[in-house]
Amino acid sequence: MHNYSMIIPFTVHIRLVIFSLSILLYNHSYFSQSYSISEPIILVPSNALPHQIKTLTSNNNLDITQYEGKYYVAFRTAAHHFPNKKAKIYVISSKDLITWKFEHEIKMGCDLREPRFAIYKNQLLLYFFEGGRSPVRFQPKHVWVSTYTGQGQWENQIIQGLDGYVPWRLKVYDNNLLLSAYWGKDLYGNHQGELRLFKSTDGYQWKAISEKPQIDLTGAEEGEFEFDHEGNLWACVRLEGEGALVCYAEKNALHEWKTFKTKKKYDSSCMFRHKDDIYLIARRNKDGNFAKSPAWLPESLLRGYNLTRYSLTPKTTALYKLNKELKDFEWIMDIPGCGDNAFPAITPLGNNKYLILNYSNSFDKPDISWISGQLNKTFIYYIELMIHEK
Repeated sequence: MHNYSMIIPFTVHIRLVIFSLSILLYNHSYFSQSYSISEPIILVPSNALPHQIKTLTSNNNLDITQYEGKYYVAFRTAAHHFPNKKAKIYVISSKDLITWKFEHEIKMGCDLREPRFAIYKNQLLLYFFEGGRSPVRFQPKHVWVSTYTGQGQWENQIIQGLDGYVPWRLKVYDNNLLLSAYWGKDLYGNHQGELRLFKSTDGYQWKAISEKPQIDLTGAEEGEFEFDHEGNLWACVRLEGEGALVCYAEKNALHEWKTFKTKKKYDSSCMFRHKDDIYLIARRNKDGNFAKSPAWLPESLLRGYNLTRYSLTPKTTALYKLNKELKDFEWIMDIPGCGDNAFPAITPLGNNKYLILNYSNSFDKPDISWISGQLNKTFIYYIELMIHEK
C-alpha cells in the first residue's frame, strides 16, 4: 500500500497531475451506475497550506463549499481528538485546489467543533460550536456564526437560543435555511436524545420548526438530511448506543419524521443527491453491525459493552446509496480511511463529479482500532468521486 504521508513534500505540480489524471482501482457497478475515485491528496498538513496555518496532531472536523468562484475549506486542528482548549478552526480558500489562501482563524481557549458552511442570500456563513476544556467531558455551550464580510474579513457572533445544541448540517429549502442540531449536554451520561430541525430566514435568528423534537430517542445524534426530487425529506440519525435511524418526512409535513431502525451505525454522516438518487458517506465499522452484545448480558450493560467493542475495532469510510423501499442505505464502496476517520464533506464539480474532503489516520495502518486512531495523528485529504451512468 502506498505511503501517502510521503506525498506531502511533493510540488504542487505533482499534486495536480495526481489529482487530475490518476483514477484508482476502485470501479464498482451497482444499479444503473458505476463509481470510481481518484488518488487521495493530502491537504492538512502539507506544504500547500498558507504560512499562517499552524497545525497540531489532530486534524479532523471539516467542511467545504464553493462561493464566488473559490473553494472554501474549514477545519479543526487540536492537540488531540478529544475536547481540547488548544483547538482552532481555520478557514482557507483556493481557486484551483492547488494554491491556498489564508482566510480566518478562530480560537477561544476552549474546544471548537463542527464547522459548517452555508451560502444563503448571497452570504457565506460558517457555523460552529464552542465547547469546554475538559478532554473527558462533552460540553457544548454556544453555537456561533462567522460571516464573511469581504476582503478577508469575518465577523463572529453567538446564535441566541441554541446554547447546548450541536449543529450538524445545513440545507437551503424553499427559500429557508434549515439546520439539524441535537442536544449535546450529558452526551455520555443519561442522555435524552433531542434532535430538531431549526429554520431561519436570515441565517442569524433561528426557530424550531415544531414544538416537539423530530427525534427524542435516547442517544439520538448527528441528524443528516437531504431532499428527494419531489421535495420529501430523508434523514440518517445516529443512535449512540444502538445503531442508526433512517427517517422520512413528506414535503408538506417536514416536522413529522417516520423512523426505521437499522443495526448499522453511520457515524459522521454526509448525504447528497445526484439526480434522483440519494447517497450517504459515513464511517463504516469493519466488524459489522454495531450491536454485538451476547444475549445473556443484562440490559443495563448492553450499551457499555457495544460502545467498548466498537471503540476497539477498525473503521473505514464508505459510500452508500439510499434504498427507499428497504428504508436503509446499501453499501457501494469503501473510500480511503482508517483508524480515526470519517467527517466527510462534499461539493459538486460538474459532469457527474464530486470533490470529497475527509480525514484519517495514516493509510499504512488500515486495521488500527478506532480508539488507537483517536490517540494518534490524523490528516485531511480530498478525492474526486465520479458517478458513471450506464
